[in-house]
Amino acid sequence: MAQYLQSVLGLPEPIFSHGLSRLEKATGNSGIDIRLIADITEKAHVIMRRLGLDTCDTTGHELFFSLNSAIRRGDGESLLGDSDYVLLLVDGQIISFNLIDAIENAHHEMPLGKNIINHGQRSLRGELVGRYIDHARTDEVTAREIAGHIGLLPDSDACYTGRKHKHNQAINIEKESIK
Repeated sequence: MAQYLQSVLGLPEPIFSHGLSRLEKATGNSGIDIRLIADITEKAHVIMRRLGLDTCDTTGHELFFSLNSAIRRGDGESLLGDSDYVLLLVDGQIISFNLIDAIENAHHEMPLGKNIINHGQRSLRGELVGRYIDHARTDEVTAREIAGHIGLLPDSDACYTGRKHKHNQAINIEKESIK
């Protein structure tokens, strides 16, 4: 499972796999990485079906072209509004379902292979770190230390990751008050 995340995030091996293993161990091996990959796959498949694509045999070029077409039609926000951390590996190419990446790719007419994925990668790093930090068994300081060591907390993400974590905490507090 670490290999998929390492591939789409472009982080160095074996440091990433070892660190992710340490994060998993800190949560009692609760499978946070596996659940995240399942969530990514589910969200990507929902979007692909909404685009009229077959999730079993769509090529990377077909998917990328369909996402660009949706952006040009003005369907981007409704289609990709909840997929900021979704990065799918298709035919050896990383395709970002992040709205900002998709808009930039369509606007600049980027070809697959030179497509922009950095906003999706930043979102995925934040999502992954957030899930480990928010886990009941995880010590936040330890999780941040491990995440920083394996490249999940680059300085360039500091503002984004902190803001997203605070937003998620506010949502969790709101959910608890409703119960």
